[in-house]
Amino acid sequence: MLQFKGIAYQTVDYNGVLGAKVPMLSKAGKVPVLDIDGQRIQDSTRIARYLDDAYPDLPRLYPEDPLQKAYVELWEDWSDELLYFYEVHFRVSDADALDHAVEMSAKGRPKHEIYLLKPLLKATLNLQLKMQGTGRMAKQDIEAEFIGHLERIELVLAQTGWLVGEGKTLADIAVGSQLLEIVRTSKIWGAKIKAYPSIAQWIDLL
Repeated sequence: MLQFKGIAYQTVDYNGVLGAKVPMLSKAGKVPVLDIDGQRIQDSTRIARYLDDAYPDLPRLYPEDPLQKAYVELWEDWSDELLYFYEVHFRVSDADALDHAVEMSAKGRPKHEIYLLKPLLKATLNLQLKMQGTGRMAKQDIEAEFIGHLERIELVLAQTGWLVGEGKTLADIAVGSQLLEIVRTSKIWGAKIKAYPSIAQWIDLL
């Protein structure tokens, strides 16, 4: 979102055991957290709204048009509340994807933390899936549902190349970030995602 708006920033990673400090960063106790001169805004949706309000003259994450804004909000919420759990499923069900996720999660940390992190990450993600409901579905059913979502995304993107309107919005950033994570960690499902021509072209523009 900061890149989209052209705002300079620095990233602080809380990888490996540093993740234990995340609950102290904000009341929500999770990342991302935006820190501007000591003011902290947590949660991607609240960050997006803040950035549009604080920097109204820069490219907007939410369209001005009320109907298009509503569509963006629906896509964003769908991405956070549903699509995210497909990404988690592919992360824990694919051994290579899990190894890649662990490697990224422990980047810059001592190697022994990787051995500690892997079982903890897998157990945590599996618990998330079961609590949300996806983890109680059969693997083939999860994957069939995901294919259906890809087909709908492809259908929408075929119209203008973007999820809402004629240009990039927060909808593309939210949905794209979930799909890009699957592409980055899972060779099998990354290839299936990029087999959709409109999705592949859109991903390259993100």
